[in-house]
Amino acid sequence: MRLHSWRAGLISTALALTAVSTTAPAPALAAVSDGGANIIGGSDASQPYPFAARLLTVYPGLGTGRCTATVVTDHGRTGIVTAAHCVTDFATADAVAAGDVTVQVGSTRLDQLTNITPPRIEVHPGWSWGTGGGPIADLAVLVLPQGVHVRGIPLGGRAGVARGVRLLGWGKTTVDATQPPPVLQQLDTWTTDPSNCAAAGITAGELCIDAREGGSPCLGDSGGPALGRTAHTRWVLLGGASRGPADPATGEETCAGPTVYTDFTAYRGWIRTALAHRQPHHRRHVATGAADRFLNLR
Repeated sequence: MRLHSWRAGLISTALALTAVSTTAPAPALAAVSDGGANIIGGSDASQPYPFAARLLTVYPGLGTGRCTATVVTDHGRTGIVTAAHCVTDFATADAVAAGDVTVQVGSTRLDQLTNITPPRIEVHPGWSWGTGGGPIADLAVLVLPQGVHVRGIPLGGRAGVARGVRLLGWGKTTVDATQPPPVLQQLDTWTTDPSNCAAAGITAGELCIDAREGGSPCLGDSGGPALGRTAHTRWVLLGGASRGPADPATGEETCAGPTVYTDFTAYRGWIRTALAHRQPHHRRHVATGAADRFLNLR
């Protein structure tokens, strides 16, 4: 799995959107890439993971962005958490129309997933395609329709350095892949010192996840979970894939090296509130071309 690139002082790579299908290309954005990273060097899911989700976002005139997401349960409420860059407008960083997003759940097999359309999408007010001065806050919450019941995963505690994690993703399994894998992918690795993600512009409220023997997230893995284990071997959610480093010569995503994950546990309070209530609209100011750089759309 791997992320696409964005620029906020430093060139970084965000798990980007990969083109599933495109109509007539728009002048500024030639195509929509996989919204996030794929797990390269991983393996087929070894267990059900009922909380793992795939996410498709239609961008009219551009195509469909593909990401990964997680069903989370907090204080009795259940919803979807993913990367903000998977569900926001390129020009404003506001949430796209909920009707343009499809969440796929219910299986680790691509051909057995069930489609859900979220009635509401909330984007963290700090998100602005990496152009603001504070934390990147690459985080969004999607509310489940009434009557839809999906098993979620609880948020864990804050993760320190060298904590073992398991990554899940529906992204590419090779850099040149054109289709998602038929089975959800997993990869075991660990958190590492934030300094190892300096090239990706890591900020507060984020985790640095180490690559393991050539394995890392790639296109289509954006928003996908980093899982931790409790003392009772229960899975908990720690973070979601945001971005990785880009090749300094070409600016292209390399799907290699440490990856920045949004630390969902640092945003626990906001996630809880967003699941329960519609949030006030926060006007966002996004520099022209910011999304192009973040997603590395060519």
